[in-house]
Amino acid sequence: MAKRSRNNRRKTFGKFTTNPTQYLPLCNPAKCGAPILWRRIELKGNEVDDKFRLERFLKIVPRGGRKPVYSSKLTHLRIAHYHSLSNKKIKGIVHTFQNIIHLDFEESMKSVSIGKVLKLIAESYPNLKYLNISASHGGFKNDKGLCAIAQSCHKLEYLNISNRTEFSEISICNVICSCPKLQQLDLSYCEITDKTIEEIARSCHILKYLNLRGCYKISKGAVNKLNPNIHIENFEETLSPPDLIGAVRNHLVQNNVFSRQILAQGLQRLLDLSMRDNLQWYSDPGLARSIVRSSDLQLG
Repeated sequence: MAKRSRNNRRKTFGKFTTNPTQYLPLCNPAKCGAPILWRRIELKGNEVDDKFRLERFLKIVPRGGRKPVYSSKLTHLRIAHYHSLSNKKIKGIVHTFQNIIHLDFEESMKSVSIGKVLKLIAESYPNLKYLNISASHGGFKNDKGLCAIAQSCHKLEYLNISNRTEFSEISICNVICSCPKLQQLDLSYCEITDKTIEEIARSCHILKYLNLRGCYKISKGAVNKLNPNIHIENFEETLSPPDLIGAVRNHLVQNNVFSRQILAQGLQRLLDLSMRDNLQWYSDPGLARSIVRSSDLQLG
């Protein structure tokens, strides 16, 4: 009877992740009556109920002074799709919860001052094993934060920097080289080339998962040199200009179904790349301001 009661309390206080590698209960701050149980918290800003709980949770994050009694218990924190998460709140989280090893800010961290915030995270959490700072779109070039992660967080097993076009390939290679324990790596839409793939082959001997969605500057030859045990997702080889010219020539000479398929695939990949670059160009506020200034000068 006592065992059944404990199980019921566990179901009331928390929920379980969908990730099979995470078996501990996630605490729901709105329902959890015993702060000592707060070891894992997962909240999403794009869900109505979760957003309300998320805002309540952020209110308990102090700006300084005395910390809550449960602050040392929290090791896993996920705040996803919450665009109102300010750098000041992140600093408050880091100050309050100093034993975090699993940090997930999926599409929540602003590009503004990301270098300073990541530097603070790196200095505060040297034992970090899981870090997700993926974004919906990139910002201006800034390597300061990722370099700090490379210098301090050598125990990382999971890293997601998808859409972080502000990071240069050099800083990405540095963090790969500095984190030999990486098992999962998401580089979707990062501006990388074969150099990054070569660094992965050199440094990541236990890597199990690699996401290369939108990485159009990588060759199939480089990918083929990776450990065959790595599950590579979303890699699409893009035809280089000479290859595309050859595909057009073959289509004109042969004019069969196979040649048409090869040509169509190459053109579609080029179109996808062009659309992505144009969207990023239009969304760049710096470019938008320069266009306005240039138009004003012409009118004047």
